[in-house]
Amino acid sequence: MKINTNQNVIHQITVPTPFLVGDVNVFAVQGKQNILIDTGPDTPEAVEALTEGLKEIGLALEDIDILILTHHHPDHIGLAYMFESTAITAGHRKLQPWLEKDMEHYSRIHDFFQEFLTENGMDKRWIDKIQSQRDHYVKYSRPVQLNCILKEGDQCPGMPGWNVIETPGHAQSHIALMQQEDNVMIAGDHIIGHISSNAIIEAPYKEEKSRPKTLLQYRTSLKKCTEASKVFAGHGKSVDDPGALITKRLNEQDSKAEMFLRKLGNEKKSVFELCREVYPEIHRKQPDLTFSETLGHLDLMEAEGRTAAKKKNGVYLYEKI
Repeated sequence: MKINTNQNVIHQITVPTPFLVGDVNVFAVQGKQNILIDTGPDTPEAVEALTEGLKEIGLALEDIDILILTHHHPDHIGLAYMFESTAITAGHRKLQPWLEKDMEHYSRIHDFFQEFLTENGMDKRWIDKIQSQRDHYVKYSRPVQLNCILKEGDQCPGMPGWNVIETPGHAQSHIALMQQEDNVMIAGDHIIGHISSNAIIEAPYKEEKSRPKTLLQYRTSLKKCTEASKVFAGHGKSVDDPGALITKRLNEQDSKAEMFLRKLGNEKKSVFELCREVYPEIHRKQPDLTFSETLGHLDLMEAEGRTAAKKKNGVYLYEKI
């Protein structure tokens, strides 16, 4: 698929993944320098699709000069190692420990979630399942050095007229790219047309004292993108009216928060207890995502002064206020 914008011709390459989200879109920009945005996971099928996709537009792997990664999830960074010897790898600073597979970082995350999930009502069986899932996802990428740090307002390397927007929420390392002239965006997983991106709970980074409130971050990041004229997403079709979709997503979150409040009722419940009530079947397959969804909306209601949590017998219990 070829995408024409006012200043650039961008090629979309669809790469398969072994994950429930399905195929991932990566983007190749040809010019004085050849840019690749995201890669797909480290699987033989993804290697073949990416290699063939580049070949169709006249490029080999070694022709890529700059690799820009929107965030640290393995379906977006898994094949970065294929470009390490020939391309500059660029991304947000919070991408670095994930991309380089910093074992201290992984250990700190493991320890955080052992305590955090226990304090929020999850028993060992489910905690072990989530930790096992995390260990499994890590296998779909290999360690790569991050050569270029990108931050809010930077010009995208090799892409004149495109700026970096920091968009944390779905991932703490998330960035999107916006063309100045016509506000076209390459948005990674920040804005997806057919599904709502999950504001995944993350552990605090080494320099941070508390966990990020990811749904609150995500809402702020969405509001930064209301002027986008068109969005090319990391999954699915492009979004032709991002402003309307953003409004819809924010309204859906508000409605879901009301639903969680009704489920909470006049009782005191832990995050995982409420999660199991709201997602009686789905939580068995996706305990991490359903837990994130539940906690995110409790964070939102807490920020609005509608709920509060108190610790009892080592577990935080939420109630209406």
